[in-house]
Amino acid sequence: MNTGEKPYDWGPSGDPAERRLSSVLVQLGETDADRISFDDILSALSERSFGALLILFAALNLVPLPPGSSTIFGIPLILLSSQLLIGMENPWFPAFLRRKSVSTETYRRFVGKLEPLLIRFERLARPRYWPLPQSVMERIVSVVALLMSFLVVLPVPLVNQLPALSIVLLSIGLGEQDGVWLGTGLLVAALAAGFAIGLAASVGFAALHIFG
Repeated sequence: MNTGEKPYDWGPSGDPAERRLSSVLVQLGETDADRISFDDILSALSERSFGALLILFAALNLVPLPPGSSTIFGIPLILLSSQLLIGMENPWFPAFLRRKSVSTETYRRFVGKLEPLLIRFERLARPRYWPLPQSVMERIVSVVALLMSFLVVLPVPLVNQLPALSIVLLSIGLGEQDGVWLGTGLLVAALAAGFAIGLAASVGFAALHIFG
């Protein structure tokens, strides 16, 4: 958790372009190793892990992936947002998950799909219109992100993208203290919740009609 009242530090010192999440992910894929583990990703993101990992796992649900991927990537979102809510300083994942790895070529394909999306987000975000102290906003964002994470894990087509998008917008807004992105993320979260409630109501009415 960011205990101060400043935006998260998304990267090391130096050229701002090199501090972007998209740049860090691309640089990680330039390794000569055959495989890249989840622990490698955590190490590369270092102190940016909470916000950056929320963005990473949520953004993966915005690109075409095999069926069932939303559930796989949604579980880490639940873990991350829960830990941010209770005020943990650094994200925790079980050892077996940290040891999970993918081939470097597979990782590069994933990042290749994500990079254009992340770059568009990163270029538009900047500190502005921040409504409340950072510590308060962390709690608000973590609660909304947790609720959206439960929607992301649902194996239902068209239900996962809106909550995933809201988590990306909220995390970038929190990291950059950008009130515009934050407000947009909250709006998208409300739309996602409304869509999910409407879908659940439709299924319920249909079930009553069939079995009632």
